[in-house]
Amino acid sequence: MNKKQWITVAIIIVMLCVAGGTWYATSHNDDREVLIVETSPDFAPFDYTIGEEFVGIDMDIVRAVCNDMGCDVKFRQNTFDSILVSVPQGKADIGASGFSITPERAESVLFSDPYFDIHQVVVAPANTDIETFEDVKDKRISVQNGTTGADYAAEISTNARTNVIYQASYQSVILDLLNGKADCEIVDEAVGISQAASHPELKVLDILTESPIEQYGFIFSKNNTELQERFNSSLAKIKENGILQQIIDHYESNGYSADTPSFFSYKGTLVVETSPDFPPFEYMYGTEYAGIDMDIVRALCNDMNYRLEMRSNTFDSIILSVGQGKCDMGAAGFTMDPDRQALFSDPYYTIKQVVVVKEGSDIQTLDDVKGKKISVQTGTSGADYAETLSNNIIYQKAYTEVILDVLNGKADCEIVDSAVAEAQVARQPNLKILDITDAEPEYYGFIFALGNQELCDEVNTSLAKLTENGTIDKIIDYYAKNDFKEIPSYYSSQEIEDEDDENAGGFWADLWDRFYNDFLKFDRYNYIFEGLKNTLIITASALVIGLALGAMLAVVRSIHDLTGKMRAINTVARAYITVIRGTPMMVQLLLIYYVVFASSDNSILIASIAFGLNSAAYVAETFRSGITAVPKGQMEACRSLGMSNWMAMTTVILPQALRNVTPALGNEGISLLKETSIAGYIGIIDLTRGADIIRGQTYDALFPIIVVAAIYLAIVLVLSHLIKRLERRLNSAY
Repeated sequence: MNKKQWITVAIIIVMLCVAGGTWYATSHNDDREVLIVETSPDFAPFDYTIGEEFVGIDMDIVRAVCNDMGCDVKFRQNTFDSILVSVPQGKADIGASGFSITPERAESVLFSDPYFDIHQVVVAPANTDIETFEDVKDKRISVQNGTTGADYAAEISTNARTNVIYQASYQSVILDLLNGKADCEIVDEAVGISQAASHPELKVLDILTESPIEQYGFIFSKNNTELQERFNSSLAKIKENGILQQIIDHYESNGYSADTPSFFSYKGTLVVETSPDFPPFEYMYGTEYAGIDMDIVRALCNDMNYRLEMRSNTFDSIILSVGQGKCDMGAAGFTMDPDRQALFSDPYYTIKQVVVVKEGSDIQTLDDVKGKKISVQTGTSGADYAETLSNNIIYQKAYTEVILDVLNGKADCEIVDSAVAEAQVARQPNLKILDITDAEPEYYGFIFALGNQELCDEVNTSLAKLTENGTIDKIIDYYAKNDFKEIPSYYSSQEIEDEDDENAGGFWADLWDRFYNDFLKFDRYNYIFEGLKNTLIITASALVIGLALGAMLAVVRSIHDLTGKMRAINTVARAYITVIRGTPMMVQLLLIYYVVFASSDNSILIASIAFGLNSAAYVAETFRSGITAVPKGQMEACRSLGMSNWMAMTTVILPQALRNVTPALGNEGISLLKETSIAGYIGIIDLTRGADIIRGQTYDALFPIIVVAAIYLAIVLVLSHLIKRLERRLNSAY
């Protein structure tokens, strides 16, 4: 294959990557199913409005179910009895308005599984003389047409034709009571409590001892059994994971008041950083954050009414990030250590350090571990314990590298938390756990900035509530009963996939299985697309900054060299170039992220600035060498024509210098592209970090690294080709 063919292949690879990423982003954002849900929003606490927002128990259950189904929801207003006509005719997909499940209604609509039990009560003015069930029979009773309350009123009234007043809405029913047109109302208990909360001049009388217990359900068209089944499946899911009960508790704790905002009316956004390479506590399942920590955080945010934003970072960088306010909370299996500069939540999980070795290892006792080569993750309590046993320790940034050290024989063993060890062994049967340490039990907690006691207290209150109602235990049991394998989130709509342990055999079959597992399974290729996008953005932005600032530095230094002027600015420029060229790029990146821009959390922008400032120092010296190559007489000629030093430099000298340094500038651009591979250290998913995430999920280093290397190579070939064309054009101009 000749050079042109190689370049063509490289261009095609890059175009396919970018096109694939764009296709995925658009196709996955625009194709969500939208369900039309009709409601009669005069039925607090189940259905009502605050401003233009549909609120209530029914509304929020529908939101939770549709979210689990992967659908969007559009609410539409209608009268109660009209919904029973609209849904069967297909004008709406779902009816949600406190529909009691009755045999009569079941003849025309399908019902979901029940989600709420109710019974009928009497609502009357506070000064009413109604005291018993018998007192109601001769009274004027106002009801909403089509409800079970209306049916019950007609059944018990001694003169239903004149004493039962049928209204189209509950607003009209309430007005009947307040204006004296009716003596009482018969309505569902929770609705009656809500009405009394909004109108202190009314009270609830629980005197209908013979009224039956009823159940609410959502309604569907008779020919829409598929939607009914999907809805019921997701409804069962939110019952199981506790979200449905949290929604009901949210309204009940506020007295069923019609002023209660939606369960999903968030107080704000809680930004949580994690290191998703620590199953079963935090890991990536496809593009979804999953694990015990992640799901407890989701439960906390649901309970506290916060929108959740999760971010990836390295384990030892999260404490710095939390302390500087770049995120609100850290959740990455943090052992509660008084030496860590952070506030800890109350504990939520107890662990113990264990030893993980390969099958066939000669390690049997704790004494056997002493002096062995031990691999650990930096900053963990396992690392601290390992230091008491051996001086031969390998410190890794992530547990992915730790496991690979053990599997590849680079380390004799690993020291890690017990639950994490179980997850590792579940994925790698050739590993085994040795419970031989004498370490004391430890506790996990979430971390907060030292000055953020208010949020810490709020989380602790919610954590205690979730512990008491069993939510925490349900989350932990969900992962434990699956042997701590990597499975979808407890709150996910994804189903757990059965692992196919059968191997068809053969080199090519094994190679395909690895490729499928690394990229196609769970759409893991999206990490590569996301990384490519971020890498190109950072490289392009940094290149612009580097060229602009580098050119200015070069001009300043060159003018000083030629004329002796601009001495102070030249001193600053020389110092800047010396410092930048004399310190590692990694140190500069961390310094700019954690010190200079400590209060900012825009990682892409910070990385672009950091790489741009680094590149500027090299570009400055490159430009200066090109300027030096231009004969000095040209500057003197320009000055004799009346040009200023700056005008002569920018209009005559620099254009010639640019032609001289084009190859070197191209090389700097290529170097800059490759240097961005360290951007993952400040939580950015660049190409290299994307490969690391895949490697962390599959424990396979071959394909992720090869594919990323191929993409870098393809981009470099394209850049090299463009630079050569630019060189030819510049040379032909002279």
